[in-house]
Amino acid sequence: MTSAQVASEQARRRQVNTTLAIGDRRCLYCLSPDGAFHSEEHVIPRSLGPTVADLVIPPGVVCDGCNSFLGRQVDAPFVDRFDMKLTRGLEGRRGRVGRPPLVIEGRDVTAKLDVEIDGAAVTLYAARVTEIGDGGLDIEIRPLARDPSDIVARTIRALWKIALGSAWLRYGKEALDHRWDHLRHAVLGAPFRGFLLQAPFTATVTRQLRVEISLDKPSDPFAATFVMGGVALAAPLASGARVTRAEAERIGWRVHTTEGSAPSAVHLRLTPSDPT
Repeated sequence: MTSAQVASEQARRRQVNTTLAIGDRRCLYCLSPDGAFHSEEHVIPRSLGPTVADLVIPPGVVCDGCNSFLGRQVDAPFVDRFDMKLTRGLEGRRGRVGRPPLVIEGRDVTAKLDVEIDGAAVTLYAARVTEIGDGGLDIEIRPLARDPSDIVARTIRALWKIALGSAWLRYGKEALDHRWDHLRHAVLGAPFRGFLLQAPFTATVTRQLRVEISLDKPSDPFAATFVMGGVALAAPLASGARVTRAEAERIGWRVHTTEGSAPSAVHLRLTPSDPT
């Protein structure tokens, strides 16, 4: 491995010191007691709305190195997923700079749609717009800037990061237990294989963010569930958990694996009751 490759790997990954005894562990993610611990940790990224302010870990729990690293490598790709950006625009969720994403650009544009739902407005540049039987529209958007090729893994890492933060808020130092070490390794960039469940995207405004973490059932495919507007995601917390594609599709979910690639297009449906 060249020096440039080493530097790139270090920028995308942090080490977890799992050799430390429970009593010597400190940082929720890397477990190290070293370094500065000045920053608070938002369990859910701040750009997802005001309610996330209730889920904040005070300074002293997450080292500044992990806090900064996870903001770049996990939180940012998660909130900037194309479907998340679209939902943030419809929901009026403001980013850290104070404005929600109001324009959703796409490739191969054939139509510009100014969509307003429940007071939230967003402009869509669509590649295809088709009228459907109930008088609504089926819209295909081909992202101008596609999600990273490893977006499935990054999204799972984001859900697992939320799970670790939720565990600390619920159980305190018990969240440093060995049984969650596989999550720490993955969250901090170690390669892993897994799957993500996703419901079909809908143009929905709920003004609600729902996160459910089932720490007592880590093998459940819905052990970590995230729902905001038209985005619904879920992943197990146990290493090696399995789900069949048929089982997921039977209840209306799709299975995406870490071996898959980012979709080239996003489909959404506007019903006749949605003003456009």
